[in-house]
Amino acid sequence: MAFVLNKCFRCVRAADVRLAVPVITQLRWKKIPRRKPKWLPTAPSKLYRIPEHPYVPPDEKELILELLDEYNRKIESLRKLFQAEVKQKDVDEGNTLEQQKKDEAEFRLLLEENKKENEKIRAIREETLERIFQEKQLQLLQLEEDRKLEEQRIKERVEDIVKKEKEKSASYINYDNLDTAVEQAMDNPVNVNFAITPDGNVIWEGKPPPDYEENVNKRISENRKL
Repeated sequence: MAFVLNKCFRCVRAADVRLAVPVITQLRWKKIPRRKPKWLPTAPSKLYRIPEHPYVPPDEKELILELLDEYNRKIESLRKLFQAEVKQKDVDEGNTLEQQKKDEAEFRLLLEENKKENEKIRAIREETLERIFQEKQLQLLQLEEDRKLEEQRIKERVEDIVKKEKEKSASYINYDNLDTAVEQAMDNPVNVNFAITPDGNVIWEGKPPPDYEENVNKRISENRKL
Protein backbone atom coordinates (compact mmCIF):
# COMPACT_ATOMS: atom_id res chain seq x y z
CA MET A 1 0.00 0.00 0.00
CA ALA A 2 1.42 3.37 -1.00
CA PHE A 3 0.54 6.92 -0.03
CA VAL A 4 1.13 9.90 -2.36
CA LEU A 5 0.86 13.56 -1.30
CA ASN A 6 -1.05 15.79 -3.72
CA LYS A 7 0.91 18.77 -5.05
CA CYS A 8 -0.78 22.15 -4.97
CA PHE A 9 -1.12 23.93 -8.32
CA ARG A 10 0.83 27.11 -8.92
CA CYS A 11 -2.36 29.13 -9.35
CA VAL A 12 -3.54 28.30 -5.81
CA ARG A 13 -1.90 30.25 -3.01
CA ALA A 14 -0.85 28.56 0.17
CA ALA A 15 -2.69 31.24 2.18
CA ASP A 16 -5.96 30.37 0.44
CA VAL A 17 -5.68 26.70 1.46
CA ARG A 18 -6.11 26.26 5.20
CA LEU A 19 -5.87 22.59 6.14
CA ALA A 20 -5.25 21.13 9.55
CA VAL A 21 -3.70 17.94 8.15
CA PRO A 22 -1.94 17.09 4.86
CA VAL A 23 -4.04 15.77 2.02
CA ILE A 24 -3.26 12.07 1.54
CA THR A 25 -4.44 9.93 -1.34
CA GLN A 26 -4.43 6.17 -0.94
CA LEU A 27 -3.48 4.16 -4.03
CA ARG A 28 -4.13 0.42 -3.64
CA TRP A 29 -3.22 -0.49 -7.20
CA LYS A 30 0.12 1.31 -7.46
CA LYS A 31 3.40 -0.02 -6.11
CA ILE A 32 6.39 2.21 -5.56
CA PRO A 33 9.36 0.53 -7.28
CA ARG A 34 12.45 -0.17 -5.25
CA ARG A 35 15.37 2.04 -6.17
CA LYS A 36 19.06 1.91 -5.53
CA PRO A 37 20.22 3.93 -2.48
CA LYS A 38 21.61 7.38 -3.30
CA TRP A 39 25.00 6.68 -1.73
CA LEU A 40 25.81 3.89 -4.20
CA PRO A 41 27.75 4.88 -7.37
CA THR A 42 26.47 4.60 -10.89
CA ALA A 43 26.16 1.06 -12.21
CA PRO A 44 28.83 0.01 -14.76
CA SER A 45 26.15 -0.69 -17.37
CA LYS A 46 24.87 2.88 -17.00
CA LEU A 47 28.18 4.65 -16.44
CA TYR A 48 28.78 5.98 -19.96
CA ARG A 49 25.22 5.77 -21.22
CA ILE A 50 24.00 8.95 -22.88
CA PRO A 51 20.21 9.03 -23.11
CA GLU A 52 18.93 9.73 -26.59
CA HIS A 53 16.35 12.44 -26.68
CA PRO A 54 13.61 12.05 -29.25
CA TYR A 55 14.04 14.26 -32.30
CA VAL A 56 11.52 17.07 -32.49
CA PRO A 57 11.26 19.00 -35.79
CA PRO A 58 11.91 22.75 -35.45
CA ASP A 59 8.43 23.72 -36.64
CA GLU A 60 6.80 21.27 -34.20
CA LYS A 61 9.03 22.51 -31.37
CA GLU A 62 8.08 26.10 -32.15
CA LEU A 63 4.40 25.15 -32.15
CA ILE A 64 4.77 23.38 -28.78
CA LEU A 65 6.47 26.44 -27.28
CA GLU A 66 3.72 28.69 -28.61
CA LEU A 67 1.03 26.43 -27.16
CA LEU A 68 2.88 26.28 -23.84
CA ASP A 69 3.17 30.07 -23.72
CA GLU A 70 -0.51 30.39 -24.54
CA TYR A 71 -1.38 27.90 -21.79
CA ASN A 72 0.74 29.77 -19.26
CA ARG A 73 -0.86 33.06 -20.24
CA LYS A 74 -4.33 31.62 -19.84
CA ILE A 75 -3.49 30.10 -16.46
CA GLU A 76 -1.99 33.41 -15.33
CA SER A 77 -5.08 35.25 -16.56
CA LEU A 78 -7.35 32.88 -14.67
CA ARG A 79 -5.29 33.26 -11.53
CA LYS A 80 -5.42 37.04 -11.76
CA LEU A 81 -9.13 36.88 -12.52
CA PHE A 82 -9.79 34.80 -9.43
CA GLN A 83 -7.68 37.14 -7.32
CA ALA A 84 -9.51 40.15 -8.74
CA GLU A 85 -12.87 38.56 -7.99
CA VAL A 86 -11.87 37.88 -4.40
CA LYS A 87 -10.52 41.41 -4.00
CA GLN A 88 -13.59 42.87 -5.64
CA LYS A 89 -15.79 40.91 -3.27
CA ASP A 90 -13.87 42.33 -0.32
CA VAL A 91 -14.10 45.82 -1.78
CA ASP A 92 -17.82 45.53 -2.42
CA GLU A 93 -18.41 44.34 1.10
CA GLY A 94 -16.22 46.97 2.82
CA ASN A 95 -16.40 50.08 0.58
CA THR A 96 -19.19 52.59 0.43
CA LEU A 97 -21.45 53.40 -2.50
CA GLU A 98 -19.37 56.46 -3.32
CA GLN A 99 -16.23 54.38 -3.79
CA GLN A 100 -18.11 52.01 -6.05
CA LYS A 101 -19.28 54.94 -8.22
CA LYS A 102 -15.73 56.22 -8.41
CA ASP A 103 -14.44 52.84 -9.47
CA GLU A 104 -17.18 52.53 -12.07
CA ALA A 105 -16.31 55.95 -13.55
CA GLU A 106 -12.64 55.01 -13.69
CA PHE A 107 -13.53 51.75 -15.35
CA ARG A 108 -15.59 53.53 -17.99
CA LEU A 109 -12.71 55.91 -18.64
CA LEU A 110 -10.32 53.03 -19.11
CA LEU A 111 -12.85 51.28 -21.31
CA GLU A 112 -13.13 54.36 -23.51
CA GLU A 113 -9.35 54.63 -23.80
CA ASN A 114 -9.18 50.97 -24.68
CA LYS A 115 -11.83 51.47 -27.36
CA LYS A 116 -9.86 54.38 -28.88
CA GLU A 117 -6.69 52.30 -28.89
CA ASN A 118 -8.52 49.44 -30.58
CA GLU A 119 -9.84 51.81 -33.25
CA LYS A 120 -6.33 53.12 -33.83
CA ILE A 121 -4.90 49.63 -34.18
CA ARG A 122 -7.76 48.66 -36.50
CA ALA A 123 -7.02 51.63 -38.78
CA ILE A 124 -3.32 50.74 -38.89
CA ARG A 125 -4.15 47.11 -39.65
CA GLU A 126 -6.54 48.06 -42.47
CA GLU A 127 -3.96 50.40 -43.95
CA THR A 128 -1.30 47.70 -43.84
CA LEU A 129 -3.61 45.13 -45.42
CA GLU A 130 -4.55 47.57 -48.18
CA ARG A 131 -0.89 48.28 -48.91
CA ILE A 132 -0.08 44.57 -49.06
CA PHE A 133 -3.07 44.01 -51.35
CA GLN A 134 -1.90 46.74 -53.73
CA GLU A 135 1.63 45.30 -53.80
CA LYS A 136 0.31 41.81 -54.52
CA GLN A 137 -1.93 43.17 -57.26
CA LEU A 138 1.02 44.94 -58.91
CA GLN A 139 3.06 41.75 -58.73
CA LEU A 140 0.26 39.76 -60.35
CA LEU A 141 -0.10 42.34 -63.12
CA GLN A 142 3.65 42.22 -63.76
CA LEU A 143 3.57 38.43 -63.88
CA GLU A 144 0.66 38.54 -66.33
CA GLU A 145 2.55 41.02 -68.53
CA ASP A 146 5.68 38.85 -68.47
CA ARG A 147 3.60 35.82 -69.38
CA LYS A 148 2.06 37.61 -72.36
CA LEU A 149 5.49 38.75 -73.57
CA GLU A 150 6.83 35.21 -73.26
CA GLU A 151 3.86 33.83 -75.19
CA GLN A 152 4.42 36.46 -77.90
CA ARG A 153 8.10 35.52 -78.18
CA ILE A 154 7.22 31.83 -78.42
CA LYS A 155 4.61 32.60 -81.07
CA GLU A 156 7.12 34.61 -83.11
CA ARG A 157 9.70 31.81 -82.89
CA VAL A 158 7.12 29.25 -83.99
CA GLU A 159 6.01 31.42 -86.90
CA ASP A 160 9.64 31.90 -87.94
CA ILE A 161 10.25 28.14 -87.86
CA VAL A 162 7.07 27.48 -89.84
CA LYS A 163 8.04 30.11 -92.40
CA LYS A 164 11.50 28.58 -92.87
CA GLU A 165 10.02 25.10 -93.21
CA LYS A 166 7.58 26.37 -95.83
CA GLU A 167 10.46 27.90 -97.77
CA LYS A 168 12.35 24.62 -97.56
CA SER A 169 9.30 22.66 -98.62
CA ALA A 170 9.36 24.40 -102.01
CA SER A 171 12.35 22.20 -102.94
CA TYR A 172 10.87 18.98 -101.54
CA ILE A 173 10.05 16.13 -103.88
CA ASN A 174 6.36 15.33 -103.95
CA TYR A 175 4.00 13.40 -106.18
CA ASP A 176 3.58 16.30 -108.63
CA ASN A 177 7.27 16.95 -109.33
CA LEU A 178 8.51 13.39 -108.90
CA ASP A 179 9.06 12.78 -112.63
CA THR A 180 10.89 16.08 -113.04
CA ALA A 181 13.15 15.32 -110.07
CA VAL A 182 13.98 11.86 -111.46
CA GLU A 183 14.82 13.27 -114.89
CA GLN A 184 16.96 16.01 -113.32
CA ALA A 185 18.82 13.45 -111.20
CA MET A 186 19.46 11.26 -114.25
CA ASP A 187 20.67 14.24 -116.30
CA ASN A 188 22.97 15.45 -113.51
CA PRO A 189 24.44 12.40 -111.76
CA VAL A 190 26.62 13.01 -108.69
CA ASN A 191 29.30 10.89 -107.06
CA VAL A 192 30.73 11.41 -103.55
CA ASN A 193 33.74 9.12 -104.01
CA PHE A 194 37.09 10.87 -104.02
CA ALA A 195 40.78 10.27 -103.41
CA ILE A 196 43.57 12.40 -101.95
CA THR A 197 47.02 12.47 -103.55
CA PRO A 198 50.24 12.61 -101.49
CA ASP A 199 50.38 16.33 -102.29
CA GLY A 200 46.96 16.83 -100.66
CA ASN A 201 44.97 17.34 -103.85
CA VAL A 202 41.46 15.93 -104.08
CA ILE A 203 40.52 13.82 -107.09
CA TRP A 204 36.81 13.17 -107.55
CA GLU A 205 35.51 10.09 -109.29
CA GLY A 206 32.59 11.98 -110.77
CA LYS A 207 30.75 15.20 -110.17
CA PRO A 208 30.20 15.74 -106.44
CA PRO A 209 27.36 17.72 -104.88
CA PRO A 210 28.34 21.40 -104.48
CA ASP A 211 27.82 21.50 -100.73
CA TYR A 212 29.61 18.21 -100.19
CA GLU A 213 32.64 19.30 -102.25
CA GLU A 214 32.89 22.56 -100.35
CA ASN A 215 32.70 20.73 -97.00
CA VAL A 216 35.44 18.26 -97.97
CA ASN A 217 37.77 21.02 -99.17
CA LYS A 218 37.19 22.93 -95.96
CA ARG A 219 38.05 19.94 -93.78
CA ILE A 220 41.23 19.26 -95.78
CA SER A 221 42.32 22.88 -95.39
CA GLU A 222 41.80 22.71 -91.64
CA ASN A 223 43.89 19.53 -91.40
CA ARG A 224 46.71 21.19 -93.30
CA LYS A 225 46.81 24.03 -90.80
CA LEU A 226 47.18 21.55 -87.94
